[in-house]
Order: sequence, then C-alpha cells, then structure tokens
Amino acid sequence: MRLPIVNVAAGRRVLVRLHGIARAGEFAPRLPIVVLALTLAACDSPQSPGSGGGAADGEAGVTPALSRVTEEGPVTVTVALTPAEPRLGDPLSLTLTVESEPGVTVEMPAFGEALGRFSIVDFTPREETREDGVSVASQRYTLQPPMSGRQRIPPLRIEYLDARPEYAGEDEEFRELLSEELIIEVASVLPEGAVLDELLPPRTALPELGGGFIARNWPWFGGAAALLGVLGFAAALWQRRAAERRRVTAWDRAMRRLDALAGRGLPLPVEADAWYVELSDIVRRYIEDQYGVRAPELTTEEFLQEARRSADLSGARRELLSAFLERCDRVKFAAYSPEQRESEEALTLARRFLGEPPEAPEPQLQEAV
Repeated sequence: MRLPIVNVAAGRRVLVRLHGIARAGEFAPRLPIVVLALTLAACDSPQSPGSGGGAADGEAGVTPALSRVTEEGPVTVTVALTPAEPRLGDPLSLTLTVESEPGVTVEMPAFGEALGRFSIVDFTPREETREDGVSVASQRYTLQPPMSGRQRIPPLRIEYLDARPEYAGEDEEFRELLSEELIIEVASVLPEGAVLDELLPPRTALPELGGGFIARNWPWFGGAAALLGVLGFAAALWQRRAAERRRVTAWDRAMRRLDALAGRGLPLPVEADAWYVELSDIVRRYIEDQYGVRAPELTTEEFLQEARRSADLSGARRELLSAFLERCDRVKFAAYSPEQRESEEALTLARRFLGEPPEAPEPQLQEAV
C-alpha cells in the first residue's frame, strides 16, 4: 500500500489551524474535524509532472507490451519491448535491464549488438545501485523496424563475473547469459488487401520493320561513311602541309629569317645581346637542318668539333664559321657592346657562310611524291 503524498501548502494551513485550536483549548472536542482535515489535505494534494511520486506512478502503471525474464544465479535479465502491435514507422522502445547481487560484475552488450537490421534512433544507458546493494544496469533503445511483417530481436548477450566471498575459489571467469528472443508483427501502413504495385495492361504489338538488312540499318552505315570521309580529309590535309614544309629547304628558311633580322635594322648597344642570340640561332638551325649536326644543343667548342667531322663542310667554311661564332660569343657571354659597324660585319659573315643555295636538296628534305 502506498501512502499519499501530502501537499505542503495544505499541510501548513492545517498546522496553523491546529495551533489556533490548541491555544483556544478546543483540541479534544474538535478531534474528528482535525482528522477529516488531514485526510482531505492528503487526498487533495496535486502531483506535479516532475515529482518523484508521479514518475513512480507512471512507471508502475505502464506494463511492457512484450517482456521476457531470464535468471541465472545472481543475475536477472529482463528484456521489454513496446508497443506490442506496432505499425511500420512507429518507434519501438527496447529496454534491457540487468539486476545483479553485490559482488557480481556485469558487462552489458556493446552498442547495437544483434540489432543490425533495425535503425537505432536513440540510446540511453543507465546504472544505479539500490539500497539493498543490488546493482541495476539498463540500456534503452529507440528503434525503427526495417519493414513490415514478422520481425525478431535476437537474444542479447550479457557477461558476468561472480566474485562474491561465498563463491571464492570457484572458476573466476566471465560467464555468458543470453536474453530470450522477442518476436513481433509489424503492421503495414497500407490498408489490408491493398495492391502495392499494380501492373499496367500490356501494350499493343510493335510494328515490324520492313525492308532488308541495309534498309533497317542505313543510319549506321551513313554515320560510318561520314566518319571515314572526315578522317580521309584530315589525313590528306596533313600530308599536304607536310609536303609544303619539305619543299622549303633549310637554306630558304635561314635566308628568310636572316632577311627579316636585317630588315629590323642594326641593334643599339643595349639591344645587341638579343640580336646576336637570334643571329647565331639562324646559323645553328641551318647547320642542323642541312648537315644533321645537333648544333643548338651544343656549346660553341663542341659544335666546332662536330663540324670538323662533317665532310660536307670545307676547311674554309669551318674557319669562317669559327670566326662568326667567336663574334657572337663575345657579345652573349663576355658582355661586349659592339658598334653598329661590327654588327654589320657579323651579319655579312653569316651571309657569306650561308652562301648560295645548294644545287639539290638533301634526301631528308625532298618533297614526297
């Protein structure tokens, strides 16, 4: 039997009244009235939502829709699930409660263990010790079922170690205790007998394609022919441009660049460095294209050594080339500032070295037939 909780304000009013009665010496004749006042104050006391009594009443008045209890030695496991008949989309409240006697160590299941098919919305663990020394550990899950129909919550595994003094000397290893399985039926949100996916009626027969193989596939043949035409045109254009490039000899390219350089005029002292770099590059490129000597990648000394091995360059031309490159190196590497007269002489040496165009182009420069 639970005693009612007396409202504090009502109790104070009753005590004030009793105090007045006692002072007046009227307590004994009015004893029935005092008892009645205390009874009404106790019964009329409102319970606030946050009071301890209200919470206890709420927990005592709610009976889990589905509950299973498993006992083993000093451990009692209770697994409860609400509601009993959920619909798809309703949250499920699963509570696992483990009570153990003093001296027993309990290991609760890991988070989400054996609940892989359910979506975990919320999780609340809790531990407390009652006045009698019994430890109470609980885990409360808020779950969402994956689908409608028959669903099962597998047994949950609890481990415990019994270290009570009266059992000292026995096997001191953790033991496993499994809760009982819970089976529920999740109702569908659709009305009973409703069709989930109603099939559409079959379409009419498609018309048959007429004509032969070519008539049915002419778009593919047309696309392939157009692609081949584009590729052929691109190949012909590339060959034509390559032939034009081959028709221009190394001497023609060098003389064209040399005339363009001379057309810009002789350099001033501050412009001499860039002017002499371009002048020497014209001669070096000519030698590379005409005689196959990799002149641009070699120093002047290395290039002259390679030129001496070429039978196409006579001794007089090698000496002329050496004098020309020495003039260019003085400006490029020795920071020499030449006068315009000296620049004109260097330009003349370059023209003398190039000389007249060769009578016949080299094999690598012949136009393709």
